[in-house]
Amino acid sequence: MKALVIGGTGPTGPYLVNGLIEQGYDVSIMHRGTHDSDEIPRSVERIIGDPHFRETLRDALQGRIFDLIIATYGRIRYIAEVAGEHTERLITVGGAPCYRGMLQPDALFPAGMEIPLTEDAPKVASEEEFRFGYLVRISEEAVMDGHAEGRFSATHFRYPTVYGPRQITPKIWAIMRRFMDRRPYIVLPDGGLSLVTRGYSENVAHAVLLAAQQPDIAGGQIYNCGDEQQLTLAQWIEVVGQEMGGTIEVIGVPDKYAYSSRTLMMFDGPSHHQIFDLFKIKSELGYRGLARI
Repeated sequence: MKALVIGGTGPTGPYLVNGLIEQGYDVSIMHRGTHDSDEIPRSVERIIGDPHFRETLRDALQGRIFDLIIATYGRIRYIAEVAGEHTERLITVGGAPCYRGMLQPDALFPAGMEIPLTEDAPKVASEEEFRFGYLVRISEEAVMDGHAEGRFSATHFRYPTVYGPRQITPKIWAIMRRFMDRRPYIVLPDGGLSLVTRGYSENVAHAVLLAAQQPDIAGGQIYNCGDEQQLTLAQWIEVVGQEMGGTIEVIGVPDKYAYSSRTLMMFDGPSHHQIFDLFKIKSELGYRGLARI
């Protein structure tokens, strides 16, 4: 069996590649070649190409056939257009921005997203409302349209905020820096009580690998994924402080005045909760997190 991971060197990539090898796949990765990972065996073929454009995708994959393609990087809607020429099984990864209310909680009534967020919760309605979220929505719709048209069997995952190794811009660094500087206080919106679904990189990769093992169940489905245990923002500060041997006092202020901590929020947005419902992935695929906070 042959599998292709588009991406492969980011936070979840090595877990996916090595997990597929354990499942018996001959694995290749496709990326732009700007960086690699020592955690991916040298026996894994590196296909150099840019997955953000139809032309470069087709050039890189010309003449190649895979039993499974997992796309964690690139423009998913273009990958969905091209994938049917190269595989009968496609797993794609998107994210939470497609959910309506992430940056405009007042667009919903009552204000804020439903808790927990089920896979069929309201989605961003237009580019004017939230352009990036709308593009995420139409990208996953392109994947599911390909499934409905019979071009491939598709499964789509909505990743949460992913933490762990290989982060390009880890939000946790802003917290670590405060402890390194020995600052006595941190200002957090609403006392730091916000809950946002996070997922350790190994856990969310495990969710994707479960779908790879169960194509008959996962085909045609969209799944939320994340850690089973979630912490408030203030609890994250406390956990980081314990690891770094320090303490810091949380100063709670109304959300609209919490300028200094805005970068700790999803897309620098409001402090409303963003909690994924994991019932579907747990009941259908048997998901349980491998690693705990």
